Amino acid sequence: MSFHLTDGQLIKMGHSAATRNDRRNEFIQAARCLFNEKGFENTSIDDVAARVGVAKGLFYYYFGSKEEVLAILLEMLQDEIESAIAEVMRREGLNAVERLNALMDARQDVASRSSTLMSYFRQERNRSIRLSMERRALSFMTGPMEDIVRQGVKEGLFDTDLPRETAIALLSMAYGLSNELPETRAGTELRQQRQAMQVLSERLLGMRPGTLANSGHPPADDVHNE
Repeated sequence: MSFHLTDGQLIKMGHSAATRNDRRNEFIQAARCLFNEKGFENTSIDDVAARVGVAKGLFYYYFGSKEEVLAILLEMLQDEIESAIAEVMRREGLNAVERLNALMDARQDVASRSSTLMSYFRQERNRSIRLSMERRALSFMTGPMEDIVRQGVKEGLFDTDLPRETAIALLSMAYGLSNELPETRAGTELRQQRQAMQVLSERLLGMRPGTLANSGHPPADDVHNE
């Protein structure tokens, strides 16, 4: 015979705060999986509770709404991206172009694991959420991008006297181009965006035309096409 205790009952039985944190994390991870499988709007609190294997009422012991869980997931996603970028910046033996490509690959790898969730943030009615994401990303990524530009100048790969401004311009351009594409992107639109990013990035970085194409892919490749 099996039954589910509420977390309030567990607490009375002497279970520590770790038990409550574990249960809370179970809800968060279940919601993340369901949001990616079904989409945020098609996932109910009943679905989340069923995935965890508890009564629906227990969800409200930890969260006020489904939107609160979404906000937590957004914060976690941004933390994961920042951690991945920091790891790239610690790697040794990469030249500036290789590090730039690795940085963008790391960001997109994390974001791609939450592709459906990211598509939700891109919808026009969620514009304020998207702008908040972009402001945080721009704030965090400017430093690493500036370091890469300075490295490239030192290595003779880039030619610019304004490394910080160039870093900001590259990131802002990537977000701007991506925002102009529709939510459902066709292959042609993506190829055009990549080509535009390649040409404009080479100009900003003072590189020979075609250099980035030969390196594998352009920097800031579809920064939030998740």
